[in-house]
Amino acid sequence: MKTPDAIVVGAGAAGGWAAKELAERGLAVTVLDAGPSVAAPDGTGLARRPVQSRCYACTEDAAHLFVDDLDNPYEVAPGTAFSWLRGRQVGGRLHTWGHTSPRMEDDEFKAAEVDGIGEDWPLAAADLAASYARVEEFLDVRRAPLNAAERGLKEAVEARWPTHAVEPSPKACKEPLRPLEAALATGRVTLRPDTIAERLLVGAAGDRVTGVAVVDRESGARDELRARAVVLCASALESTRLLLNSAGGDHPDGLANSSGALGRYLMDHTCGVYFEGRVPRGVESVAGSPSQGGIITGLRRPPGSADGFRRGYEVEFQALPGAPRRRFLRRDTRETFWMSAFGEMLPDPDNRVELDRSRTDAWGIPTLRITARRSDNETTMARDQVATMEAMLAAADFEITGGKTDLDPIGMTAHEMGTARMGADPTTSVLNSWNQSWDVPNLFLTDAASFTSNGYRNPTLTIMALTVRACGRLADLLIDG
Repeated sequence: MKTPDAIVVGAGAAGGWAAKELAERGLAVTVLDAGPSVAAPDGTGLARRPVQSRCYACTEDAAHLFVDDLDNPYEVAPGTAFSWLRGRQVGGRLHTWGHTSPRMEDDEFKAAEVDGIGEDWPLAAADLAASYARVEEFLDVRRAPLNAAERGLKEAVEARWPTHAVEPSPKACKEPLRPLEAALATGRVTLRPDTIAERLLVGAAGDRVTGVAVVDRESGARDELRARAVVLCASALESTRLLLNSAGGDHPDGLANSSGALGRYLMDHTCGVYFEGRVPRGVESVAGSPSQGGIITGLRRPPGSADGFRRGYEVEFQALPGAPRRRFLRRDTRETFWMSAFGEMLPDPDNRVELDRSRTDAWGIPTLRITARRSDNETTMARDQVATMEAMLAAADFEITGGKTDLDPIGMTAHEMGTARMGADPTTSVLNSWNQSWDVPNLFLTDAASFTSNGYRNPTLTIMALTVRACGRLADLLIDG
């Protein structure tokens, strides 16, 4: 059998795009996924998912879309409360993704330039613009008009706070597995489900990967697959776990880790602060015009502010039709709303993952030990989220009937980022601006492990755009080389 040009590890948000971009350039690709090709109930429900069941989406009916925690353990360091929410099947967490698809902007990519915290990304929004557009067109990302109640909120907020932008939420309207389907349709992609990547194979000189050592999920049989290049798309912590487990020879502390940054700068969006209630009386949505909700940005302290918090957060909201309530309630039939906040977490090298060789998963692969602690900045930001959301709702005459004012544990957003970050300096980062390893040039990593900072917008569209950009670069290298 001919050696493929590239092995892509993971068939989710990044992996599907990696396969598509490489295959459409005429390259042969093997895609590995640790789970089955079609997720199906396994009969264990929530019983074997004590961590995953902390997620609102992990119900008895949907439990099969989340990993078995007993087969896939991890450790947390003292003082850490981290919930690692995972999906192992072809498509990964796209099966539970809410399709929210905003672009990240330069207020996120270049935040360190303003406040001096951490490092700027080695690219700007303009560098990703073409890749963003390619993804948006293929997945039909669009903004549905706000409904009447949401427009009232927009008018009230923007009139009182001109720096706050209230816009319809951008949503991907096409099936998110469409990129992988397009890749398979080329005839140049081999999909191997139930194939767990254990470690990367490295050439004698230590500066090239030659393939991936794998384990069959069902039989436990081990094998070695070869390729000219490898693209890691396994999700942030799994890709980093794979690099850490590939230590040896010239890479004693993990593959592609000459900087010592591998495993460090773990981040997740803050979440947990939300309100719910009723919209003003007499405000009804137009029948047949469902809303996808909206987002509010521009929620940050001005540069140079001596108090408060650094970086920013966004607020998402939606007004829900009152009609379904009328079947159950005879009194107040007003539409309801929800509003929640997602904030940026400052990059900290002490928030990290390390390999725990004393404990293995069900396939004998060492697990991770996670250290993740929130800073005062995130708790200060959360207090501002509460006050700001209350003020915005009051300005629009929305009635709060419930909610929550404290943050969830780190990890509950399922937006874990960092641990193999991009950078402009090979002594402080794992990857260059093309998501390419500084140390191992035929190794690319395009999932959220590559994020230099996490911004405050949903990361999924950016993961896809980074993958498109990086795999265009890799395709050029493979074709020319």
